[in-house]
Amino acid sequence: MAEELSGNIKKVYDAMVKIGAMNESKSKGIEDIVREARIPKGVVANSLTELMKKRIVKRKVGEKTAKYYIL
Repeated sequence: MAEELSGNIKKVYDAMVKIGAMNESKSKGIEDIVREARIPKGVVANSLTELMKKRIVKRKVGEKTAKYYIL
């Protein structure tokens, strides 16, 4: 699945793998992903949207912020 990804979308996916956002209980906020991917927050947000459209990443609504994890 990840081999189909390219550019910033792949960077975001790889960052999520590296920080361990591999299931709902280990979901991470966008700031954690931005820090690891080292790309701007807007780019990360757009990449996460694309990953959600492809059903690779899921968004979990938290009390204050959303968290994301790989399916």
